[in-house]
Amino acid sequence: MVGANLQLKMLLLPVWASMLFMGFLSVVGMEPTEGAKSDSDYPPNTEPPPSSSASNCSEMTLKLEFKTKTVEHEYIIGFTGYFSAKARRLYISSALRNAGDRALEWHIVPRENPAADFPSDFELVHIRLASPSSLLTLEDHPYIKRVTPQRKVFRKLKYVPSPEPSAPCNATRGTQSWQSSRTFRRTSLSLSSGFWHATGRHSSRRLLRAIPRHVAQILQADVLWQMGHTGAGVKVAVFDTGLSEKHPHFKNVKERTNWTNEKTLDDGLGHGTFVAGVIASMRECQGFAPDSELHIFRVFTNNQVSYTSWFLDAFNYAILKKIDVLNLSIGGPDFMDHPFVDKVWELTANKVIMVSAIGNDGPLYGTLNNPADQMDVIGVGGIDFEDNIARFSSRGMTTWELPGGYGRVKPDIVTYGSGVRGSGMKEGCRSLSGTSVASPVVAGAVTLLA
Repeated sequence: MVGANLQLKMLLLPVWASMLFMGFLSVVGMEPTEGAKSDSDYPPNTEPPPSSSASNCSEMTLKLEFKTKTVEHEYIIGFTGYFSAKARRLYISSALRNAGDRALEWHIVPRENPAADFPSDFELVHIRLASPSSLLTLEDHPYIKRVTPQRKVFRKLKYVPSPEPSAPCNATRGTQSWQSSRTFRRTSLSLSSGFWHATGRHSSRRLLRAIPRHVAQILQADVLWQMGHTGAGVKVAVFDTGLSEKHPHFKNVKERTNWTNEKTLDDGLGHGTFVAGVIASMRECQGFAPDSELHIFRVFTNNQVSYTSWFLDAFNYAILKKIDVLNLSIGGPDFMDHPFVDKVWELTANKVIMVSAIGNDGPLYGTLNNPADQMDVIGVGGIDFEDNIARFSSRGMTTWELPGGYGRVKPDIVTYGSGVRGSGMKEGCRSLSGTSVASPVVAGAVTLLA
């Protein structure tokens, strides 16, 4: 579980600790780059970006806001193990029958997704007129672990003025392959002094702003590319808004799955496409690991809505598929969503390395977002170009060890996130800033290390 993550860090991070994990960025939002969209292209929970006639890049930042609420009459019934649908129904009906409440009305809510054909450790049930005693009777069943309300998650994309003007994006619009342009010959994994003294991010802070470079090259991923490390054989899951089937930036999309109630696998917002591009784009805006095996999990609708049960099914499927690295560029303050938290623990126990954004609720302490605040998740925060912690980057002590302990300081790691270039929704590149950028930067780096 935790040992697997620690072992990976201990064995592999010394090679790249200075390379990839010296500068990491801010976790707020995003700044659309390639033109503007009409109001009709954006769902109710998304404000359309302003048009930018004078520049190819908008000087705006897209801030992500989250909130949750309990879904009335819907409950997630967690079991002590994985059981077939028939067995789960039998256990629930037996427990409710013992409650002796004849006024009770209930039915199992259908879940039509790729995990439906496999055994599961939970069931979603609609229960009307449920008394506290009825719920307690459910939990008394020997195979039922916990009964919790279903939660609905809202994510809002809000465009706000960027504190600093963004660099023009058309400076690097030429088509590029992911291979490094410089020659690099090495017969050993040991890095010579030439690497450690190579010109990198410390040579000119202003240069990074004036000439938009790919973040993978800024953090010297091209050195590992020339050594033959491109992410081949590593399974990476992106939990977000989906990805178009024939996007030209990706050559190894193993599977796209839909966990929402919308009948599409495509990305209607561009958020999931951008995140996937930072990790694995093979051209133009180069990702860290272009040969990695991408598994796209569409867990948010075009209206930016999701449910706890959608995540649970998707997480179970990720375990089944033996995912190596999982990026979750979302988060929220609701760390008491027990089914979600328990499932994250199970994921990491099954050797899934989870990377998640720490949140945008700084500068106050005690503002960590879940699941990045969990000890088995790599929580990613942000820095500016002067190596200062970004003001909005969440920080503080974890709560999971309390009251038995004092908790630990988070985030675990920080990186650049301002003006990072990634894949556009259908083609081309755009530049974004914020939490949703920082997390896939680290996930891409981890993919190369893995």
